[in-house]
Amino acid sequence: MSSRERLLPVLQKYLPEGTEHYATDLLLKYSIHLHIKRPRVTKYGDYRPPAPGENHRISINKDLNRFAFLVTFLHEVAHLLNFEKYKGRVNPHGQEWKGFFQLVSMPVFEQKVLPVDVNNALVTYLKNPKASSCSSPQLVRTLRKYDEDKTWVLVEEIPVNTLFETRDGRQFVKGEKLRTRYRCKEKGSGKAFLVPALMPCKPVLNPY
Repeated sequence: MSSRERLLPVLQKYLPEGTEHYATDLLLKYSIHLHIKRPRVTKYGDYRPPAPGENHRISINKDLNRFAFLVTFLHEVAHLLNFEKYKGRVNPHGQEWKGFFQLVSMPVFEQKVLPVDVNNALVTYLKNPKASSCSSPQLVRTLRKYDEDKTWVLVEEIPVNTLFETRDGRQFVKGEKLRTRYRCKEKGSGKAFLVPALMPCKPVLNPY
């Protein structure tokens, strides 16, 4: 069985129908080791340059819906292309990376496989992409419409003083809003943390 034949069934589980062949092309062309990981609170994915004799490494959280998985994958491939050309000599989220993100996304738009709302939100986001796609309210709110597990909501959507749980099992009480984050108190330790308004969480019902 060829590498392509091994990759396609895996990618079909995580990507929107019609994009798995393009993703496979990228993985094979750039010798990428794709690691699908358990949910992480602080990031959806990451890219790591290759050590001598090793492959590029991209990891993506396994709990992302298909469209969020695709956006994260393209985000990290753009980091790879940026590294390939500049070897870390430029800002990792500077204009060069933004250009590669736009470039690597073009074939997806040309395939016309995305829902209209996802397509439009991604087009808007790519005009000036940020370091994290979760910093774009429009894109995050659009992508989460396609989550299968509806028990997860955004921190901004729950009332103040609500006890909630994060993907890694930690629990917090929601406090006051400070720009794009909320000051929250961790249950148990009592320590204060600034939690992103757009971070997924699950309200804890009847905590006592």
